[in-house]
Amino acid sequence: MWSGLLLPITMTKQGSQYWTKFLGIFLSILPSVGLAQSQVLVHITSNDMDAAVYADSLYLGLVRGSPYWIESTAEMISLSTLRPAAWSMPPLQAPIEAKPGDSVYVTLNFPMYHRIESHPFGADAWLQQGSERRFLGVTPVVFSSADVYKGMFYIELEGYTPGIIEPKTELWNRYQVSLTALSPANQHQGMSRTVSRQRRWIDWSASAVAVVAGVVAVHYKFRADRINDEYQETGDASLRPRVARLDDYSGIALGVMQAGLVTLAVRFILD
Repeated sequence: MWSGLLLPITMTKQGSQYWTKFLGIFLSILPSVGLAQSQVLVHITSNDMDAAVYADSLYLGLVRGSPYWIESTAEMISLSTLRPAAWSMPPLQAPIEAKPGDSVYVTLNFPMYHRIESHPFGADAWLQQGSERRFLGVTPVVFSSADVYKGMFYIELEGYTPGIIEPKTELWNRYQVSLTALSPANQHQGMSRTVSRQRRWIDWSASAVAVVAGVVAVHYKFRADRINDEYQETGDASLRPRVARLDDYSGIALGVMQAGLVTLAVRFILD
């Protein structure tokens, strides 16, 4: 068979050059053919074409660059979204079971996340789909869906006009709704609830600081007293700087505790 092919090629100098070029190309692709036979070709599809693809811990590229050759020993394909707004979304994973030379098809679709916020907070969030009505939670609320919602979001709070939102189609969707009060009194109440929530955080923070600072002050004071007693017994002058330093630490912590208590007192008087 080969002699029939070689005959016309070796008849001329031009034919000989052609054969040499062909042989070089053939030999150059042999290693890649052998490599492909020891690997698995993975085709990946996703609803995020710009997600990063990993075979175990090895970065391969983006979904849009699929398919990829991976080692047949790889056990897992992972996708991680690179969208800044969706940084908290966990990666998706799929196990790989294939023999060398096989082609594998993997589909990994990220769920769609929705965060609904309202002013005032504490409103009921509902999904209305035709005649069906589903309670989602109390604002601020975060929930996920496998696909795009077909319907409308309703944000309802007693004394306020309901807010209506059309679902978005991104992987991470944020909605902010300002509810309109039915009367000026309700509007004032809504503002008071928001301010009250912020004030509670101040109260809790001041309380925590006062307690922690008080514990630290007592701790350093006890240590200073113990070292001072040792100094009184031994007369070791090197202990005096340590006593002074611990007394300073205790005094600073005591001052922080007093500041926290003063803050709580002022807050109590203003409320």
